[in-house]
Amino acid sequence: MKPILFLIFLITATTTITVAQTRTRDVLFPHFAEDKAKLDASQAKGDHSIPKQQGRSTKEKIFTGYKPQSATLKAKPLTAQNSRKQSSALPSEESAKTALEKQQANKAGTTTPATTLPTQGEEPKAENKTTSGQFKKH
Repeated sequence: MKPILFLIFLITATTTITVAQTRTRDVLFPHFAEDKAKLDASQAKGDHSIPKQQGRSTKEKIFTGYKPQSATLKAKPLTAQNSRKQSSALPSEESAKTALEKQQANKAGTTTPATTLPTQGEEPKAENKTTSGQFKKH
């Protein structure tokens, strides 16, 4: 019996909510039914034309300082190669022996001072000595 009552409650609640939303929509948007009918009519006619572009591309609308790139594709690899030639060799291009020698030379040239770890302080040690009279022996 409980599942049947619960099902009836859910159906009633759903229909009540739907009716309330429809009434609210009609109050807020009095011409909603007419607008919906116009949209349905235009879709039924098959008015599926592609919208025309209105002057500016999407990139120009999103990025306000957008300027199309003027360099050609052939110029890009040349500039990348030139910048690589001017800079020193990449670490991955060195041999293992050369890299190890450089690393050892850097370690030998620089000495780091010993650092002490910061602490929050220690509890002062108790100077009270216990005597054997303070403890009970069982």
